[in-house]
Amino acid sequence: MRRECTVQYIDHVGVAVNDIEASMGFFRDTFGIESSTITVMEEHGVKAALLLVGQTRLELLEPLGPETAVGRFLQQRGEGLHHLALNVNSVGQGLEVVKARGLRVIDRKPREGLTGMVAFIHPESTGGILMELVQSIE
Repeated sequence: MRRECTVQYIDHVGVAVNDIEASMGFFRDTFGIESSTITVMEEHGVKAALLLVGQTRLELLEPLGPETAVGRFLQQRGEGLHHLALNVNSVGQGLEVVKARGLRVIDRKPREGLTGMVAFIHPESTGGILMELVQSIE
């Protein structure tokens, strides 16, 4: 087994927002970043949109309710950086590596996300940043 989880590039930066449409308008009107389709992801408790910014993306996340993970995040911390997503060749292999290194994971196995197969690493193990491993669906 590999000793490290090799990152190919930063896949996206997740941003928790109260109003996804207003946030898309802000990025469009202020920075010229084109809006995108909003996807409702019931299983994750969010509305999500990916905004292309140069070679990476911003993932805007609006909670479907206050009891969801993003809803609780907003109540505790307010709008802002939610997670950093790192693109890897294999989320499953990456999870095995980080678990073997003693990191606390949120997902025990990969699951489907907006940008591909994903798994989250708890911020307690990563210097306070919620990290997402992403394996792009080609």
